[in-house]
Amino acid sequence: MADPLALPAVPPPAPDGHRLRDRMLTLLFAIAIAWPACALVFTWSRTLTRFENRPMAPWPAPALSREFAPAFDRAFSDRFGGRDALVRLHHAGLLGLFGVSSLPNVMRADDGWFYWLGEDGHSLDRHYRQTLPFPQADVDNTVAEFARRRDWLAARGIAYVVMVVPEKFTIYPEHLPAWVAPANPPTPYDRVVEAVAKDGRVTLLDLRPALRAAKTRDRVYYMTDSHWNFNGAIVGYETLMRAVQTALGAKLPAIVPAARPPYTPGVDYYSGDLIQMLGLPGRIREDDVAPLGKVLAEAAHRCAKRTDKDEFPGFEFYACDKPGLPRAVVLRDSMAIPLIPLLSENFSRVVYVSSRALDLAMIEREKPDIVIEELVERNLHAPAAFPIPR
Repeated sequence: MADPLALPAVPPPAPDGHRLRDRMLTLLFAIAIAWPACALVFTWSRTLTRFENRPMAPWPAPALSREFAPAFDRAFSDRFGGRDALVRLHHAGLLGLFGVSSLPNVMRADDGWFYWLGEDGHSLDRHYRQTLPFPQADVDNTVAEFARRRDWLAARGIAYVVMVVPEKFTIYPEHLPAWVAPANPPTPYDRVVEAVAKDGRVTLLDLRPALRAAKTRDRVYYMTDSHWNFNGAIVGYETLMRAVQTALGAKLPAIVPAARPPYTPGVDYYSGDLIQMLGLPGRIREDDVAPLGKVLAEAAHRCAKRTDKDEFPGFEFYACDKPGLPRAVVLRDSMAIPLIPLLSENFSRVVYVSSRALDLAMIEREKPDIVIEELVERNLHAPAAFPIPR
């Protein structure tokens, strides 16, 4: 019988006949450990993350302080080698295995639809579910600021039109998950529209009825992007230009029609910004039923040409040499990108400003016939943060 207290036999020493293998493994381990730091040669100067679409944490100035180490860690974490691959793997794993988005402001919904929840991740809660408040003060301040801008411009003979682009969940709520239930109206959008109408001074275009009617014929928002597609932009353009023509009268006798780009089934695909944020461009895509890329590719055949060379960040200048056209200034956000080639054909000069602030000095300098303010639904209250002088 074996002695139960006996120690097990000592295994023989590892053979030393695999030195090349061991050295290669050691080398690969050293490379793996060093790569995140060595790759800073290529990533040191980056300013935007590839997928999250946010500014990277800046490199801190060397200092003997408690703040230096955590600041350096944040900057290094945004730039270390292999980060993009790991982020992509993490996002793809959560989406593919569990069917959930890895980002708090991107919602995976039904039927291949994705929704943007705003920069703070709460626009759906605030504007659709209404589980977060939209204070009455925000409504009042917004309407008051629209009126101040209108009065200041009217005193100088300049027309003013506001256009609010609805969120995708406002036009396509049917693809939201079943647990997302709308609150009873009025929504913040309803409240602002009603207050502006009651004030009576400002022309505010509510695009919801036109877009809801149009979606019965064509898809008007991207499935994988946070924006409307070119079909939706055409609806907004036609609604806007009818109001502009009413405001300008004889200064704009005709509106340039919007041509729809041809769609080739099986050829035209698109992966939107929400898929880009998830790190899966190309892996998830949709039929691009109104290819904006084809519209932008035909810039040389349009009258309006961009006249600046990106020397003024936040500003774009377009000019069309047809005689007798009016001038315009457009305050815009990213929803206006597909509007630019359409709107620009109707003005001899138009300045697009990526801001909610109305630059009075710029208006005095440009002397436009009309100021158009385009803003997306979740930013309805933003103009009140940039009041013009009373």
